[in-house]
Amino acid sequence: MSTPKNPGPRLPDKPVRPPSITVPASAAEDPAGTASALERLKAAQPRAAQTAETADDHEQRPPQTAAVARTAVGADGGGTSAGATGGTSTETSTETSDAAERLRRAAARARTAAGTTGSALSSGSRATVHRVGTHVGSWNPDVVRQTVVTVCAVACIVGSAAGVGAFGGPSIRDAAGGVFAPDATLLAPSSSAFAIWSVIYAGLVAFTVFQWLPSQRESERQRRLGWAVAASMLLNLAWILTAQADRLTMSLVVILLLFLVLLAAVRTLNDHPNESRLEGVLVDTPIGLYLGWVLVAAAANGAALLAAEGVELFGWKGSTWAIVGIAAILITAAIICSTDRGRIAVAAATSWGLLWIAVERVLGQPFAADVAFAAGLAIFLLLITAGSRRHRVDHAHRRWLRAQEDARREPLDLLGDDDYETSRY
Repeated sequence: MSTPKNPGPRLPDKPVRPPSITVPASAAEDPAGTASALERLKAAQPRAAQTAETADDHEQRPPQTAAVARTAVGADGGGTSAGATGGTSTETSTETSDAAERLRRAAARARTAAGTTGSALSSGSRATVHRVGTHVGSWNPDVVRQTVVTVCAVACIVGSAAGVGAFGGPSIRDAAGGVFAPDATLLAPSSSAFAIWSVIYAGLVAFTVFQWLPSQRESERQRRLGWAVAASMLLNLAWILTAQADRLTMSLVVILLLFLVLLAAVRTLNDHPNESRLEGVLVDTPIGLYLGWVLVAAAANGAALLAAEGVELFGWKGSTWAIVGIAAILITAAIICSTDRGRIAVAAATSWGLLWIAVERVLGQPFAADVAFAAGLAIFLLLITAGSRRHRVDHAHRRWLRAQEDARREPLDLLGDDDYETSRY
């Protein structure tokens, strides 16, 4: 007895119902359109990749217009197959849209570039106008300083000529009833002492010329020193005018201000040392002489004011007050010369004034041997003080230069270690 085999699932002999495919109306009208869709996709895919690579080339060619596309589409009924016509039309439409997009992007870039260029030109024009206006409306402060110093130097020289009566007015010696004459007070120097003004004025002219050098225009030393020197020359002119106008109290105030301004100028010289010997001769020396002489002139001006007013303090006689005045001159000048760098020019000008005070008290009137002796002793002490300080400053400078040279030298092998190590091998 045999076991029947399992025949498996049995398929129907014919389909229950035929398969139905939904076809769009357009496809039903144009059966070849479905087949040409794949061709259009295949044709569009490499063209899209090519568009990114050859964008620059397409921008150089004139883009196709929509009329060309419509013409290509309108040629559909001219005997060609529906698929080929559809592909050409799609490619033309894609190329036209790409060209239009490139045109829009180029126009946007042109508008952006035009706006950027316009704003840049506007900003540049405003900046140029601002720079021109700033250049025209403002001056270089260094040139202004140099010009002011020059004008003040000219005014000071003209004032000095007026002080000796060159323009018809009274000279300083005859002004205020002769209180500035050599025989008016015990602290009045001889007339020969005023020859130092020629040296001082020549030094101020040299300083004025030196500060016009291109290397000195932006120098920090000249920037700090120029205004002080200009103020001192104006105060010197003011002192001459007040003395000729018989304003003794005002003249004393002005000459004390002049002394303070010159003291500040010397302080600037100490804070900013000269860079060459020429600068020291043309700048440091005239200002030092100026300060030293003004110190003596201030003491003589004070004595002239007290003599004109007839002031007697503590019942002391005139020679005692003259010695006190010489001591004050000595102490002030010694402090100036013994601090910082030690100014020999200050000591020299002060000693010059004290010398002619001593000469006038011995050879002129009124005679005062004790005042002459005090003036001579003050000269000796002042020169010793200034010379000692200057020697110490120069010695310290030489030691510094020697230290700089030693720092650049090769170290000495005193033990001979190099030779010993060499002989071992």
